[in-house]
Amino acid sequence: MLSRSIDQNGAVAAVIGDLVRSRQHRDQSALFATVKRTLEDVNRRIQAIQPLQMTIGDEFQAVYGSVATALDASLMLRLKLAEDCDVRFGVGWGEISVYDRDVAPMAQSGTSWWNAREALDEAAKDATRSGWPRGLRTRVRGLPPEESASINAFLLCRDQLLSAMDARASEVTLGLMLGQRQLDTAKKLGISQPAVSKRLRESGAFAIIRAHRLLNEGQS
Repeated sequence: MLSRSIDQNGAVAAVIGDLVRSRQHRDQSALFATVKRTLEDVNRRIQAIQPLQMTIGDEFQAVYGSVATALDASLMLRLKLAEDCDVRFGVGWGEISVYDRDVAPMAQSGTSWWNAREALDEAAKDATRSGWPRGLRTRVRGLPPEESASINAFLLCRDQLLSAMDARASEVTLGLMLGQRQLDTAKKLGISQPAVSKRLRESGAFAIIRAHRLLNEGQS
């Protein structure tokens, strides 16, 4: 279902994601089933104009009302899939043209999708360049230059912190993002509350979640 934001050709944030090295996964069928369930869960938690859905091969797409919301979805997906696979994202701000609403997002075009594709390609390329962090997984295009530069600088640091997390650190960070009490997260993982607190402090989780909240406040 498409919202009126797309119908009226208003600016939106398109997201194209792909699974990194999915062909090397030991069980692709199980991986794609896990990803599909995770996309559905994120759709329940984060409001989208056009919900996350698998498209072709190992890619998925969605449309959000703001770049901040799109990046929230990218963070939640990375945290939820941390134990199963690595994920890359391109976020494009711009307009979308709809040619056939019954087969969305395949029958769509526009600057938002073009920017998202270019951003995805940039994320893949930059992560292999000398002097760039290997953990880079997310890029944004289509915003005014100064705003794009600021957000992409934030993403360089965010993604590097995420890439250094193990599965348990990702779990406690996800709990923080979802507003869970540390005690509840501890019970879920079978560890102590002080252990959760230590993980949050040492992993950079507080910085990541606070930065996302500030970004949302700036785009509200």
